[in-house]
Amino acid sequence: MRPRFLSSVSKAAPSVIITGGGAAGLTAAYFAALQGSQVTVLERTREPGKKVLISGGARCNVLPMEVDVQRDFVTESSPSALRAIFASWSLEDCKRWLEDDIGLALATEEENMKYFPASNSSREVRDRLVGACTNLGVRIQCKASVEALSSLPGGGWRCSLGDGSHCEADSIVVATGGLSFPKMGTDGTGHRIVGGLGHSIKPVYPALTPLKGRHPAGSQLAGLSLYGVDLHCAAAAAAAKGKKKGQQAQRSAFLFTHRGYSGPSVLDLSHSVTMALERGTPLPRLKANWLGDSRAEWEARMVACPGSSSVPSLLRKHGLPQRLAEAICAEAGVSDRRMAELRKTERVALLEKLTEYPLEYDGHEGYAKAEVTGGGVPLSEVDCRTMESRVLPRVHLCGEILDVFGRIGGFNFYWAWLTGRLAGMHAAQSVE
Repeated sequence: MRPRFLSSVSKAAPSVIITGGGAAGLTAAYFAALQGSQVTVLERTREPGKKVLISGGARCNVLPMEVDVQRDFVTESSPSALRAIFASWSLEDCKRWLEDDIGLALATEEENMKYFPASNSSREVRDRLVGACTNLGVRIQCKASVEALSSLPGGGWRCSLGDGSHCEADSIVVATGGLSFPKMGTDGTGHRIVGGLGHSIKPVYPALTPLKGRHPAGSQLAGLSLYGVDLHCAAAAAAAKGKKKGQQAQRSAFLFTHRGYSGPSVLDLSHSVTMALERGTPLPRLKANWLGDSRAEWEARMVACPGSSSVPSLLRKHGLPQRLAEAICAEAGVSDRRMAELRKTERVALLEKLTEYPLEYDGHEGYAKAEVTGGGVPLSEVDCRTMESRVLPRVHLCGEILDVFGRIGGFNFYWAWLTGRLAGMHAAQSVE
């Protein structure tokens, strides 16, 4: 089904205006219209759902297959508030909505615990969302950038657009996204608007973004991938005291880039680094176990290895890629040594580089490559049952503008569907 984009908004003020036509905004529009309200989506770019189109390498991982809220989502707000929002709509009910109501056939990717559209087409996801909305009478106006909101004497709201025009509504849903992927039209306008109207904003930062840093031994390992890396992040204070407590990456794939590191394991933890870099707080320590094997396993291999074998050949034999094995050995100063020649201190140093390698970083790739934005409006400033602002009556917030994001794997889409549903449904009810 191809989407139908309307070029203008009716002169009669709609009941609900949705500012932003991304995943959360379109979901809000659908559920507001389902309540019988007149709904208009104001989208600043030339078409809705542009970020949906590029998601998952244009395959669009729409949902995870399982969710642990504490493990899979990051917020500086109250964990109980976050759990209350997720209690409103189960993963199974959300999946059923996508399949039965939106008409999107889903397929599983069992090894990664993800749901994708069976067509592997992000365009189908976008088009079916738009089609479902327009079938309910939702009007979509593109190239309509909301630059300001102002309250009306009767309790409604006025949207001031970038072209100087205005639209009025009884209630508003702010679904303007964050700052990630600025080429998609995201620049933090929503944060600026609601912040100017009285909301506090947790300082924002790029999340799920690659890190910049030096490769082992200063080698250039760009393009090298590993699939069993155990990556760990410890707060600076804990690391200084030798404590193991910290965050563990949920995924194990790791990629050396031209300027540093990426891959699911890095993206799982990069928010801790970017937050500290952006806010000037103590930097956490990242440590990599390159193959996920224990120190005891490596010690046993070293003992069993013939003394005449070279150190690099031992590492390659047990699965370390050649370029990385050579870099590790060079950094340890054992590139041309045989196992029988290693002193105890050299074995200990080599074991540390294999199982607790300190990953150096000096920056990140920023919003241009960030999957999402960290920080935003605290959950304490919205009613978690309705997503209505506690500061601005009849203004509902959803999606990336809130102080919540999930790790990669469909979790951020689930957050968009979940909060968009609450915001749209209750924006319509608040009008009534």
